Amino acid sequence: MKKAVFFDIDGTLWNYQMQIPESTVLAIRKLRENGHYAFICSGRSRSNIQSPKLLGIGFDGVVASCGAHIDFHKETVYQVLLTERQVTHALSVLKEYHMPVVLEGPEYVYVNESDFLDDPYVIHLRKELGEHLRNIPTDRSEIQINKMSSIAPTVDARQFVKEMGEDFDVVIHGQGIIEINPAGISKATGIRKVCEMIDIPHEDTFAFGDSANDLEMLAYVAHSIAMGNGTSKVKNTAEFVTRSVDEDGILHGLKHYGLI
Repeated sequence: MKKAVFFDIDGTLWNYQMQIPESTVLAIRKLRENGHYAFICSGRSRSNIQSPKLLGIGFDGVVASCGAHIDFHKETVYQVLLTERQVTHALSVLKEYHMPVVLEGPEYVYVNESDFLDDPYVIHLRKELGEHLRNIPTDRSEIQINKMSSIAPTVDARQFVKEMGEDFDVVIHGQGIIEINPAGISKATGIRKVCEMIDIPHEDTFAFGDSANDLEMLAYVAHSIAMGNGTSKVKNTAEFVTRSVDEDGILHGLKHYGLI
């Protein structure tokens, strides 16, 4: 029976130096050779999933932007874009809180680089994305995005969520990193849509993750696997805790379930 396996990127497929263990590459290729589906399932926007080494592993599709964008066999099959009104409102709240923002879309990532100075993440974006990285335009109608990210180590989270309003779901990671997604959209909803499309029953769904935006995904799938380097909350949510990304965690997890 064909299974569908969903993999987070950061801290799961690769470590935080963006190094992919060779065991991960071989394990996912073997998974597909065995007749199962393999999907990336990331908080990153599709425009920010460009690495040839990552995509060269061989995936059936990509669930990007925490479920707001889905590609299957290199074709976009589903997408939720924030409206001009939503973008304008969000940017006004972020400005009020003095929070620099990264706007993440299917084709481009928008950022005012002066807001981040020497931030290593924006340096990475500039290097990796090239022409896919743009300055935030003053004309909001030009912006096509699925989600946003920001940094605010000391923000009053409860008040911020209230002011963002009902159109958004806010995910707060460690170190003040904040993801702002369309309300009701998550990695879990993206997985559900994929499985409806390819006719995979819920009991044949698997997911690997390590951090806060993986929680709904791990709670949703039938078989959830936390990386050994994952947060305590992720490990407590998952059905199985595998080894860390640098200790052949993907290989170990797939073997545990007899998928390879």
